[in-house]
Amino acid sequence: MQEVIRIEGLECNHCVVRVGRAIASVQGVLDVDISLEKKEVIVDFEETRTDPGKIRDAIREAGYEPL
Repeated sequence: MQEVIRIEGLECNHCVVRVGRAIASVQGVLDVDISLEKKEVIVDFEETRTDPGKIRDAIREAGYEPL
């Protein structure tokens, strides 16, 4: 399954690395593609192992706000 999430506060490459690591740490996440220009992330994940809520929680824990 794939989810597109806009992220408030995504401003620099450091932000991209931090958010990418946080999302990748969620069990069941298969791929993370972050666009700094669009301020969004596209996440491929196994819906039997995780859900968009857990991914959004990981983004919040990294210090950013998913929209």
